[in-house]
Amino acid sequence: MKIAVTGAAGRLGRETVRLLVHAGHEVTGVDVVGAPAQGGGHFHVADLCDASSTLQALGESETVVHLGNHTTSYGRPAGKVFNENVAMNFNVLEAARAAGARRIIFASSVQVIRRERLACEDTPSGLSRLPLDGEMPAVPSNPYSLSKAVGESQLRYAAANFGMTAVALRFPALLPDLSTLARAEPYPEALVDEAFTWLSYADAARCIQACLMSPIIGYRCYFPAHPRPWVRQPVEALRQRYFPEVPVTVALPLVSFVDGQRLRQETGWAPQDGQA
Repeated sequence: MKIAVTGAAGRLGRETVRLLVHAGHEVTGVDVVGAPAQGGGHFHVADLCDASSTLQALGESETVVHLGNHTTSYGRPAGKVFNENVAMNFNVLEAARAAGARRIIFASSVQVIRRERLACEDTPSGLSRLPLDGEMPAVPSNPYSLSKAVGESQLRYAAANFGMTAVALRFPALLPDLSTLARAEPYPEALVDEAFTWLSYADAARCIQACLMSPIIGYRCYFPAHPRPWVRQPVEALRQRYFPEVPVTVALPLVSFVDGQRLRQETGWAPQDGQA
């Protein structure tokens, strides 16, 4: 399969390119940074904010993995983050349509569903329910998460109007491994409405691969996260402490903040790292 991976010079992009090349696909990495793709494949330098550059980079791709957005609002002009992310997403979708691509995977974010609530704050949660899944309503709270919410709408548009299979993956914090972040207590600046969720880069890349190869059609939105939180406490104790007012849709005691059943059933994916 001919696959284009935007944002290929980033950590997740490099991991994804390596995995897909190893699986035997013809992969073209695309990034504004002129670094070679890690793990093989071709590499194309392109500014995704430029429509013609994006069109040329995607070429005749059969599938597009779109990871190439600004990664955060913090420390960057709000207008630049929002406007350029939305423009990149539109240009990639149009280039994918022109190439005849039938499937696109988009890196969304857990930020789409959470409020900016810190562990040190004594304020109610903004979450609509627990456990979290890909069908949670979007409640963006910063320009970055707003751009991701719009990106999800752009995917629904592509699925409805171009006949594409369009998948949004609301990634949580991505880590090399759990030891990078795991601790007994949340640090004061932890954004607790992310429900202490995380995923390894390798598992995120494997999730992308599973979504590429599964028989799903139309628009899908998933929340690929590890079932175990990065805070080393029982989930039910964390729920009672930080989310006592949030409705729970499964039987108590809560054993995970993540409901990955639909993702597992439809793609066969489940996280492999950090099970011990």
